[in-house]
Amino acid sequence: MIRFGTSGWRGVVGQEFTFRNVRLAMDAVARVLRSHGEHGEVVVAYDTRLLSEKFAQEASAVFTHHGFETVLAERDLPSPCVAAAVRARGASLGVVFTASHNPPEYYGVKLFTRDGTGAGRALSDEIERMAKALSPAHEDFYVPQRHLSHRTSLSAPYLESLQNGIDWDAVRRRGLTICVDPLWGTAREFLDRILIANQVTTHVVHGTKDPYFGGYSPECTPPNLADLRELVRQTKADLGLATDGDGDRFGIIDGACRVVTPNLAIALLMEYLVRRRRLVGGLGRTVATTRLVDRIGHAYGREVVETPVGFFHFGPDLVSGRLGVAAEESAGLGVATHLPERDGLYAALLVVEMVAVEGRSLGELARDLAARHGTLLLRRVRLPLNDRTRAALARLQQGMPDRLGDAQVVRCDCRDGVLLELADCSWVLIRPAATEPRLRIYAEAPTIRRLHSLVREARALVQRAEEGV
Repeated sequence: MIRFGTSGWRGVVGQEFTFRNVRLAMDAVARVLRSHGEHGEVVVAYDTRLLSEKFAQEASAVFTHHGFETVLAERDLPSPCVAAAVRARGASLGVVFTASHNPPEYYGVKLFTRDGTGAGRALSDEIERMAKALSPAHEDFYVPQRHLSHRTSLSAPYLESLQNGIDWDAVRRRGLTICVDPLWGTAREFLDRILIANQVTTHVVHGTKDPYFGGYSPECTPPNLADLRELVRQTKADLGLATDGDGDRFGIIDGACRVVTPNLAIALLMEYLVRRRRLVGGLGRTVATTRLVDRIGHAYGREVVETPVGFFHFGPDLVSGRLGVAAEESAGLGVATHLPERDGLYAALLVVEMVAVEGRSLGELARDLAARHGTLLLRRVRLPLNDRTRAALARLQQGMPDRLGDAQVVRCDCRDGVLLELADCSWVLIRPAATEPRLRIYAEAPTIRRLHSLVREARALVQRAEEGV
């Protein structure tokens, strides 16, 4: 079964994600493009995973079979680089073979539209329906037209946007030392290259290609950033920058060797962009992202737009200018003046610029932010997800509670799982993950004690709903 989640189609290699299913999916994509009257080229790229380039070549063969001119990337590329290439070339579509931050045994496909945004639900639903209709009689036979397939470098427009989108003069004047960890992924020779090209003292760890990502998921979690933290300590660096497997998410280590939480980094960057850079447009956040975004928006008179989880929801508003910046709690940030899609490399470089321009450490900037907008702490818990839990979640959506623990529920929302906002300005979200078989509980509160209490109450709520199934 080919099913798209919040960030493309994911599956385990050899199970859901097979060469046959890839050809079926690409056949469906090509037919949907034709039905929309699209005749432009298709950009095909891939990450560092095992068999990645082979999957991309299969996709190219299917698209040329359908008469599409296809441009195949010259090397593994970060997803935002592909989005930038699609927009720069005016291509009909971009296809990236990547499972992003998932473990090495996973694989996936992301799609990017002509505007450089992630494909929305309308397009992915249409592709799913087409694949389902084709599947029973799928012959899996294609005649590639080799004259329609080309390999070329797709990096130039993206590197140019990174060069033009950062105040490198301020960075050079500050004389910062930066450590970089691409987690064996696609950001290697991009993030470190742009820093070195701008005379920034740079140290790199995990800067080689490894399809197994050192044996763990290429995600910017505190345990995975242990080596980067140690490098920051050894070199006495000002910052440590990390990106996930396909470069659309970021991680930050401050000069005190502390991992900066994604939501704090998002809040710091959003206020910096609005206050210092005078970025126009509103602020976007997913339902699972810190409400510090709301406080910053209200303080500066900006519209705040809330969407379900999935960065593709922001694409049209970033393109239209309604939003100037948008973020999701899993360290995804997109800035309209750069790219209407999340970009972990650009977000990490913005942190470097922010520290250089403000002339203060991240710890000092975080204290200033708390003084202006208060403190909010967010935690995410992952639990196993089975049919009983899914049924319990559906049951909860039909009968939402009016209290959670001792607090009154002031807002309920079922667009994406179960969201309960409480009278004490805390909130909890319970939703199934779209890219892995997990139930996720998000909670945010002003104090650590209240945060732990919220998580316990949310888990108890799920347990009671399961008992009633």
